[in-house]
Formats: sequence, C-alpha cells, structure tokens
Amino acid sequence: MFDYLLPNVFKKLGLILFISSFILVLFAGEMGFDAIKRDNAITITALIGFSLLINSKEIIEDERTMLCRYKALGKTCRFLILLFLAMKLITILILQSNTQTSISLFAFLGGLTYLINFEKLIGNKL
Repeated sequence: MFDYLLPNVFKKLGLILFISSFILVLFAGEMGFDAIKRDNAITITALIGFSLLINSKEIIEDERTMLCRYKALGKTCRFLILLFLAMKLITILILQSNTQTSISLFAFLGGLTYLINFEKLIGNKL
C-alpha cells in the first residue's frame, strides 16, 4: 500500500518546513507580510511540510510500521472529516467571514492528530 513513499531524507525536510510555519506565525508581521499573505504562507508551508513528513519512509520500514501508518492515517482522516463538518457548521451558524484562520487551524490540527496517533500506535499504546 505504501510503495510510493519518499525516502527518509524528506522527513527531515518536512519537519523543518512544518516547524518554520510556526516561526512564520511569530515573525511574519515583522517581516512585512500583510494578513492575507501571512496566513497563506503559513498554511502552504505547514501543508507542504506535513505532506512531506507523512509521505516519507521511516528509517526501518517494516510491516508493523506500515500497519501503524495505515491506522494513524485512517483515524486522522475520520477526525478531519468530523472537524471539517463541525467547522463548516460553526461558520454557517456564526457567519464568520475569516475562513483563512479556520483553514490554518484545520491544517494544524490534522498534522497534530496524525503525529499523536502514529506515535501511540508505534508505542503500542492504543
């Protein structure tokens, strides 16, 4: 199922990009970005970093790691579907016009959910 994973080097690159999105949160205003460009840069950097992170092989990739990756992706997908529906419902009910913040929150929570689930499955805590 995971024959198309990237080499392990991309995991480090993805982690650097994912962490740099948090640095952008802190320092993007001082770098001269306006609000829309800042939110777009943070979202794009976080999504590319997270995509590289989850699509990269582990150092030792065996059947157990693949099963844990599959279960973590499944739980993350279910969580993100529920989160997406809840955010759309909240947006409709409150008529919030700032959707970019909700997309950034969606991307951050998705990445966090995947990493927590994967680490628990690797550690056999679930």
